[in-house]
Amino acid sequence: MINMKRAVRWLQVLSLLLLLLGRPVAGQELLNCLVASVDHIPVTAFDLEVLKNFELLPGGGAGAMTVEERLERYIDVLLVLRLTREQLQVSQEEVGAELEKLKARLGPKVLEQRCQLLGLKPEDLGSYLQDKILFEKVIGTRFNQRLYVSLKEIEDYYQQVYVPEQKSAGRTPPELVNVLDEIEARLQTRRREERVREWTRELRQRAEIVVYGDCLNRIK
Repeated sequence: MINMKRAVRWLQVLSLLLLLLGRPVAGQELLNCLVASVDHIPVTAFDLEVLKNFELLPGGGAGAMTVEERLERYIDVLLVLRLTREQLQVSQEEVGAELEKLKARLGPKVLEQRCQLLGLKPEDLGSYLQDKILFEKVIGTRFNQRLYVSLKEIEDYYQQVYVPEQKSAGRTPPELVNVLDEIEARLQTRRREERVREWTRELRQRAEIVVYGDCLNRIK
């Protein structure tokens, strides 16, 4: 008996690969292949390249990540969006505003160059921008409670992280009392990120994730 789920998945994969054959790329030959499938949602090498070039992963830093790290972060995004896409909406105005932020951050010339490199127009980034906005909405809604941070944690962070950080940058560290709010905010963010990681680990346990090692090795 044919496994219908598997048949549907491979039909999706075949359709995607046929689509990729016709994707234009300006100025270079871009290697493309299927990197992963997340609950039958395909992830391609091209997706990871877009996320890298335009820093479109939530939390930033996609450009400095390894391919494996970028894939793992994007899998988390897709798992969250799969659960919540019907509950929250993203307007075209929000996508447009996010694109303007991207232009301001990269500069219009750099944005245009990177689009040309991948055979894209700026408006082609809309689906990636929408995913980023939606993910941030979900996390902001689910993890919006203020988390308790003790004075001891603040003091430890000040001595172990903040002071060395300031000295390595050639600055004189301000007194602890003057940066209490800043350090508390950093620790709040760190704790919230830990909660998000715990949640996405739970989502992974209930998901069907397939990583295609041949493709992954080719794009490293």
